[in-house]
Amino acid sequence: MKDRIPFACPLDCFDACRLVAVVADGRVTAIQGDPAHPLTRGKACTKGKKLRARLDHPDRLRQPMRRSKAGWEPVSWDAAIDEMARHFDQACRRWDSRAILYYADSGYGGVLKSVDRMFFDHLGGVTLPRGSLCWAAGIAGQRYDFGDTRGHAPHDIARARTVLVWGRNPMETSPHLIPILKTVRERGGKVVVIDPLRTATAAWADGHMAIRPGTDGALALGMARHLVDTGRIDRGFIDRHTLGFRRFRESLANFDLDAAAAATGIPGKAIAALAGRYADQRPAGIIIGYGLQRYANGGETVRCIDALAALTGQIGISGGGANYANRSIRRRLNPDVLGGARHAVRRRSFPLARMARFLQTAQDPPVEVMMIAKANPLVQMPDVDHLRRAFARVPFKVVVDLFMTDTARTADLVLPATHILEEEDLVCSSMFSPYLNHSPRIVAPPPGVIGEYELFQRLARRMGCEHFPAVSPEAFLQQTAGPLMEALGITWEALRQKPVRIPGDDIPWADGHFATPSGQYEFYSARAEADGHAPLPVFIPPAGPDRNYPLRLLTTHYRHALHSQHFMDRRDPPQVRLHPEEAQARGLRSGNAVRLQSAQGALAATIVVTPRIPPGIAQVYQGWWHHSGAVNVLTADALSTMGENAAYFETFCQVRAL
Repeated sequence: MKDRIPFACPLDCFDACRLVAVVADGRVTAIQGDPAHPLTRGKACTKGKKLRARLDHPDRLRQPMRRSKAGWEPVSWDAAIDEMARHFDQACRRWDSRAILYYADSGYGGVLKSVDRMFFDHLGGVTLPRGSLCWAAGIAGQRYDFGDTRGHAPHDIARARTVLVWGRNPMETSPHLIPILKTVRERGGKVVVIDPLRTATAAWADGHMAIRPGTDGALALGMARHLVDTGRIDRGFIDRHTLGFRRFRESLANFDLDAAAAATGIPGKAIAALAGRYADQRPAGIIIGYGLQRYANGGETVRCIDALAALTGQIGISGGGANYANRSIRRRLNPDVLGGARHAVRRRSFPLARMARFLQTAQDPPVEVMMIAKANPLVQMPDVDHLRRAFARVPFKVVVDLFMTDTARTADLVLPATHILEEEDLVCSSMFSPYLNHSPRIVAPPPGVIGEYELFQRLARRMGCEHFPAVSPEAFLQQTAGPLMEALGITWEALRQKPVRIPGDDIPWADGHFATPSGQYEFYSARAEADGHAPLPVFIPPAGPDRNYPLRLLTTHYRHALHSQHFMDRRDPPQVRLHPEEAQARGLRSGNAVRLQSAQGALAATIVVTPRIPPGIAQVYQGWWHHSGAVNVLTADALSTMGENAAYFETFCQVRAL
């Protein structure tokens, strides 16, 4: 007899899928999509299905491991917690709690493991990263414009007559958006993709604008100038709901179609046609991807795109919007149910993408102890060779993970983590899906594995954190969701039964009230100016190549993995994709072994020659571990000018035959 038990996918991607575990004799035998979920509707991607393989993988960590002179040796949880407590206490006594660095990222999208941050707050506050490897530049830009980052509900996007998919490839990163875009087309609408690469989504769409990398802001401003010149702007919306339009219009003086074409590589007639389609075939929505803000100018680019939406009154209407992320669910969960924030009196921060620089220069106090969870920075961080050397300077390191990752191998103590199927949790997306999903415990963790929630409770007791509450995991989840359940008038039992859609944010800014200081959409942001940025949306040209490194390196997402989580068994080298002209100039053919070289390092790969990659670009999927070849040995630790986002796409390289 097989049981079918719904649960939530913990991968922190756009869709936050609802899945079904098929259980027989106490073992999970398969993972399928849940047909009852109103958004994901039974469709499960490869990444979600791989959760079963990760659950039972022979290389999964099943007990704490400590580094010794002879190699790795297993230790008990009591011994591991004693050792952690001793090093934490020594660092605090010698310096203060800021001598401890804690880094947790998005390797797990559930709520329960967020107890980690609360523990370190109760410890007095530690050193934490700021900025992001992923999306911080765009969030910073939208906060200047709107005051917050909100997106339309998926079913509302389907009401658009025009959709611009700008710098995003949902065929590979957000498959449940594709049926919504198909609905737009079935109703007579058009979908246009703006992307330097001929992605799977670009090939499927009604149109593809093959833009020059890093020039998306120029395209948005060129479209805006054309619409102002042709009188196709929404003066009613502008007059009632925006601040600084006159100054924005004046700033467009030098951005006619010829200037936009020169910057973007897109003909002026095509820019005019796209602008006309966007303004005339309403409602028109923009879906903004993360790729276009992985340049130094990323935040400014998103501000330029936002301005295009505001200029045409496509804000606050059904089917419209400048949709970058949607943090409305996370915002309504109680972020501090254990009351740790009031104890965090000594926090210190540093730009995440420059962790290596920080570790090598931090003083008063230096970093004595580092703990990492839900992340694999020695694969995902830029300039990882530099970071690996910086890690060696830290006297004591702890990593929590399911597997012995490249990061875990550098630690002094490695602790096994629980799988989503092994403990109860709440899961939601901060990017696209408006549903909050309950996920039950389906199987017990392997003997010798405890969850992070229990780990931090035991560590708090061991270190004498007397104010750290000893509530159960279920009570923690109920308290976290308490404000949201109260607002929706639902019970905990109701939340456990089925996903809950969060109402009220289907059409952001529909009431015309924005979260900016003025309460209006701000073309001109005094807050941005005070922070040292241009107050108006501006196009900052991206950096260009030089003679030694003539190819811009684009490190995009692989469709069958979320960052580095699914590469335990991959032994094949990464592939670099080049345009036929670039390959011919180097005497290369598909299948050749090549060496990629940048100012930061070198990588062995195999070549794929394809016209889907334009000249001047080398494209490599990210996520491969070091035993195959981690592409971030090549990337520079450049930062976006706003948001302190990792500007991965500011790296240039050369490709040569091995």
